[in-house]
Amino acid sequence: MTMGRVMRRRAGRRRLCAGLVMGILVSLLSACVSIPNNSSPQPLGSLERRQPTTNVPTPGPGMDPEALVRGYLKASAQPGSDHLAARQFLTKDASDTWDDQGGALLLDEINVLSDARTDDTITVRVNGENTGVLHPSGQLIPSSGRIEIRLSLTRVDGEWRINGPLPAGVIMDREQFEASYRPHVLYFPSNDDQHLVADPRWFYSGSDQLADQLVGALIAGPVDDLRGAVTNEFPARSSLRGSIESLTGGGIRIDLVGLSALGGAERNRLAAQIIWTLSDADISGPYVIDADGAPLNERYAGGWQTKDVESLNPHPPSSPVGLHVVQGGSFQLVADDALTPVPGALGETRDLTSADLSADGGRVAAVSRNPAPGPAPALALSIGDYGAGVTPVIEGERITRPSFAGDSQTVWAVVDETRVTQITQMSGNSQVTEKEVDSSAIRAVAQGPITELQVSPDGARAALIVGGQVVLAIIEDSADGRLLLSNPLGAEALNIVGAVSLDWLSSEKLVVGRSSTEGPVVQLRIDGMPPGALPSGNLTPPVTAVAASPSTIYAADSRGVLRLGGTSDEPDQYWSEVPPTMGSAAIPVLPH
Repeated sequence: MTMGRVMRRRAGRRRLCAGLVMGILVSLLSACVSIPNNSSPQPLGSLERRQPTTNVPTPGPGMDPEALVRGYLKASAQPGSDHLAARQFLTKDASDTWDDQGGALLLDEINVLSDARTDDTITVRVNGENTGVLHPSGQLIPSSGRIEIRLSLTRVDGEWRINGPLPAGVIMDREQFEASYRPHVLYFPSNDDQHLVADPRWFYSGSDQLADQLVGALIAGPVDDLRGAVTNEFPARSSLRGSIESLTGGGIRIDLVGLSALGGAERNRLAAQIIWTLSDADISGPYVIDADGAPLNERYAGGWQTKDVESLNPHPPSSPVGLHVVQGGSFQLVADDALTPVPGALGETRDLTSADLSADGGRVAAVSRNPAPGPAPALALSIGDYGAGVTPVIEGERITRPSFAGDSQTVWAVVDETRVTQITQMSGNSQVTEKEVDSSAIRAVAQGPITELQVSPDGARAALIVGGQVVLAIIEDSADGRLLLSNPLGAEALNIVGAVSLDWLSSEKLVVGRSSTEGPVVQLRIDGMPPGALPSGNLTPPVTAVAASPSTIYAADSRGVLRLGGTSDEPDQYWSEVPPTMGSAAIPVLPH
């Protein structure tokens, strides 16, 4: 990492975080509600100042107080002109004193209840399910619990209007938010420069300046949670010069300033950030990128394409390595409706309890029982090349299913339900490096044994099961060289309990197997949306293990391993059997 990049990372960490100005006087109706206060100071983007769009309500003649309040919460989803659409529901005094800056609280299942009332005034209680907080940066943090606020209304020229007291920030109807905002993913280089890390944000869909917003957000940098896990190639004082232009014949031109100090490798990574961020938002190339009056890279003066930054593709092609299972204590390939033991020791043993494959299928990490009687620990984690011998690297009474972490040399596991560890072993090299990971922050959101840990494909996040609860955390390199799991989100925010197994579908989505007969397999996105149950047809709970790839999910239930596939966002509606695994306690394994 160059000195310039180190300085930019340190400068980013020193930036002051704008707290959410959410001074809401709330009464907690159930569950403890914690509203995050670590938002980024950057806005969603420069929204054109225009009259409210027709997709939000306006106050109509004779509107009763309840309808008016509900209309206000829906209109608050339109951010243009300092929330002009919502201000039409307010008295002039309330509009003049309303501080709409900071975060937006998203409410679902809203009730509006009347309290004291006269001919010209009324007080109402608004309560609803707190489902998340939208930060000014566009980051959506999930939350839970019901809250309540009080509003006073008065008649103005015979029509009801909200007269306050209005809490600082914005309160928004969840349904209207989902109709008015769209998720987009920004990308930032991982600390080792080997991956682009997903940073999902939500942007108002009524703007016609999406490309400007996305590049502006890249320049502003990652959300605070991610700052210890990624870098940003944009220097602190870089900026867009003018708006991004559409080119005749297709593609766009981006004119940047403040990049003169960047070297060639840094410029290429910066281009990859821009190109994959825009490509994922369906903004097509070629991408003509100029920097300080000249092409960012002379080689691509006529425009970049995604193939020019393929080495940092955040959506690598699916691995050609197929489904494997741990069955009968050995490691076996599922092919041609048959189980075939893999070559080498892992296919011959009968003591295997779990395993993982690297993304290229060339490396294996496996946990096996110690067959010898005596005082030795019950389990050992071994690593080696596929089809060859494996080397024991750690021992313990309990070891979680291992997880490769973004490359074929690094493996994570949890030993004895508490000790999170990272093991590195190069292919063909007996030297092993073990790092203990500081996981103390996890205890702030969940208690109990850690029974599962899987690292995202980009190596930036860890998903854990702690006491049956799903916890997400950022993998951060601390200033003193230690690894830590930071910024955890636990069950209170994610609302997933009874978890027994999990796996990453991609760097942005997970699949979770649960002990419940209702919703035994759920999908979780890291963009702040609530989890959703996947179809359960043909499954026979309990589910004991899951494994996933971007196109296919496997689950082990009481009968064997079943498959749920699909070529789009809509998966199959029924699970299909993997015939050679039926009638066995097989555990599915896919490359990562």
